[in-house]
Amino acid sequence: MDSLTESEIAQIVRHQRDAGVQRLSGHFSWPEFCDERRCCHQEFVYDVAMFAAARGFPWLNVIQTAVIAKGIFPQLDVLDVPKLLSLLRDALSECLPNLTSVHRHEFTRFLIHTCFSWVRLFQAAVGGAANTSIAQLHLEVQLPPYTLSSSTGHRAA
Repeated sequence: MDSLTESEIAQIVRHQRDAGVQRLSGHFSWPEFCDERRCCHQEFVYDVAMFAAARGFPWLNVIQTAVIAKGIFPQLDVLDVPKLLSLLRDALSECLPNLTSVHRHEFTRFLIHTCFSWVRLFQAAVGGAANTSIAQLHLEVQLPPYTLSSSTGHRAA
């Protein structure tokens, strides 16, 4: 993690998503998971860091958000609101004590939403979504053909 500098995170932000995930992931070790959860873990860390960068956090804080996300993800085994809030509170006070109140609020809100989304996805993917039904709707809109009349500029059907 020491190799993740402010200039390096600034470069990662400029990459396309897949390349950015790959480059950011190279700065951490990933012993927590050895299956498809590792990719989810890496994408989660990337998403959190990119959120912080997009909100204008200082580069050092963007790095710290990645560290927080890396530490929180393995603990998202159950959808437990009090546990999640406690984890976030501890992580924010320990890793980002100088974050502005606006950034703290935005980051906490984003993390809560993102954590719950990942937990649900994670539970469905790993926990066996065989009993889960997904309704998918397809909407197709068809418009009647028309041409522009060359003399009047109006549409003619």
